[in-house]
Amino acid sequence: MLTEKQVFHFKTFGFLVMRQVFTPDEVATLNAEFESKLESAYAHMPFDGTKRHWVPMLSSDTPLFAGLLEDSRFSEPAEQLYGDDVFGIVCDANRYVGDTRWHPDTKSHHQYGVKFAFYLEPVGAETGALRVLPGSHKQPLHEELRQAREEDRLELAEMPAYVCESEPGDVVAFDRRTWHASLGGAEDRRMSTLVYYNYPKTPEEETVTREQANSNADTFVQFGLPPQPKYPAEWVANPTGHSKRAKWIETMRELKFIRSDS
Repeated sequence: MLTEKQVFHFKTFGFLVMRQVFTPDEVATLNAEFESKLESAYAHMPFDGTKRHWVPMLSSDTPLFAGLLEDSRFSEPAEQLYGDDVFGIVCDANRYVGDTRWHPDTKSHHQYGVKFAFYLEPVGAETGALRVLPGSHKQPLHEELRQAREEDRLELAEMPAYVCESEPGDVVAFDRRTWHASLGGAEDRRMSTLVYYNYPKTPEEETVTREQANSNADTFVQFGLPPQPKYPAEWVANPTGHSKRAKWIETMRELKFIRSDS
């Protein structure tokens, strides 16, 4: 659970750095699962440092990753921040290439939630650490930055950002509306995320959340992988009967994140 001070920091600035959430043994296991899954998923296109690789980590061959969405270290803070009806949407693994320009993780201020990001190697200001623009999850700054990006006025290195330096085991939580970027990262920057979406409370929120569900369906093709359901049948089956996952799956079916053929 987050402290009152941590909740205030997140809601005020749109992010929070959580130190040593994972134990050294967990970090070792995460490394092993990460490497095995990415190499297997991209056997047809081995990583050469020119294109980002991405894959969800919800299947039984990555058991530690697959259980993180339900892990109380993440699910409880998500509920503290956005209500008990938030739903876990994905746990993934990424090999990033080069700089990442300024962006939020949503196309609309009406579609939000929390992302927990963690790196598998140390990262700093010049080595690809996540940098955020504090308070940019709030209006009017959020839309002002969107307009500035459209006008090509967001210089990566010149924005007054907070750099979330981290070591393996640390986790950075941020509102999906918070503007973020990275600078100077290696061509194989290994970062994983856990994402929780808010349950829509208004017609505007429901519309953009359903639009997000439609765009999520093409993610595999966008990253050079064969078309496939985003959620493995074994994850959807929820064999352990986990109550949180059961609730999320019901919501995800309602909003069409999981379709009848998934």
